[in-house]
Amino acid sequence: MGNYKAIKIIVVIFALIFIFHQVYSSLFKPIVTQSAEYYEYSDGIEITGHIIRNETIVTADSNSVLHFMVDDGLRVSKNGVIAQIYDSKNASVMVTQINALKSQIADIEDLEAYNAKKAADLDLITNRVKTAVNDMIYSSTHGNYQNMPELEKNYLLSINRQQMITGEQTDFSEQLSSLNAELTELNQSLPNPIGSIKAEQSGYFISSIDGYENVFSAQNLDAVTPEFLKDLTPQEKSNNAIGKIVSDYEWYIAAKVSLNDSLKYKVGDNLLISTNLKSSPTLSVTVKQINLSSDNDSAVVIYSCQQMNSEIAYMRTGSMTVVNSTYKGLKLPKKSLRVLDGQTGVYVLSGITLEFVPVNVIYSNDDFIICEQQTSVDKVLRLYDEVVVKGRNLYDGKVVG
Repeated sequence: MGNYKAIKIIVVIFALIFIFHQVYSSLFKPIVTQSAEYYEYSDGIEITGHIIRNETIVTADSNSVLHFMVDDGLRVSKNGVIAQIYDSKNASVMVTQINALKSQIADIEDLEAYNAKKAADLDLITNRVKTAVNDMIYSSTHGNYQNMPELEKNYLLSINRQQMITGEQTDFSEQLSSLNAELTELNQSLPNPIGSIKAEQSGYFISSIDGYENVFSAQNLDAVTPEFLKDLTPQEKSNNAIGKIVSDYEWYIAAKVSLNDSLKYKVGDNLLISTNLKSSPTLSVTVKQINLSSDNDSAVVIYSCQQMNSEIAYMRTGSMTVVNSTYKGLKLPKKSLRVLDGQTGVYVLSGITLEFVPVNVIYSNDDFIICEQQTSVDKVLRLYDEVVVKGRNLYDGKVVG
């Protein structure tokens, strides 16, 4: 009986020791690691950029019933039709229905003409369905909704092709006949437009104005001084304005900087500006001119640029960085950096063993470092290596339990 009691006590003690060890290990880890990640960092001057470009306001009679022929943000050619003018709202609605029917008919005809040999490859079309879904998820998570209608169309087309292969849907003739009959009826009922609105120049059509179209002038850059930007106010918007055409040629970014920062540049310098734009994270620019303030205490640097797309055409102001240097490499917390025998490096967890790996730091600030991605030597820091950021009594070859 006494032996049984003693064994029971020993088992309890071992259980308590095990539990204590697990709790201690989870709360007081001997080391803390973090994965090395690829990172690009631009070091430079932070600015607020004001966009100056050639903009032509498009107007129409406020009583006009318009049906836009150009989607917002898309490019239009000179003398291209921006909108048709109708005498009733019903006509505009009918045009929208006609365009939708034409799109559906074209999709079905594309399905029926789908090559039978290609259609037999189920794996191929299944991958296209997956790709279409992933494209929609990616665009939505990154806030890019402008191309969502096109992505949805690609997804539905891929689904229909998949159904054709699997035999779920093979005959679209009845549906196509019905759509064509509806299209014919609408075309016969549609009245002719009574006029049209055409583009005076080529560029991107933006269906809104912000009041700065005539405040900034690309023909009078000398007027854009620190005082001018300080007193910047928009003009009252016209009731007849239905949008604007943004020229897709040279345009400008104006930014107020300190006098010392302005002295870093000269007219003709070619630079890079990083932005928050999804379509254009980096812009290639040239210093066009530098306008000093009246007290010579600050300046406006004007950068010219020839990159243009719909996202840039919408933009008026934004936070940007005039890039002095760009660093690309593996990012780690600064506290992970160690010195061993006069050599700078980090401790990498390899299995249960620590290994000291020399690194070449190409950028450092108070929070993080960027290390060069090396391949010429065997013992190098690699992407996703687990690097020690916290630990005591570290040494090369230490076994971590």
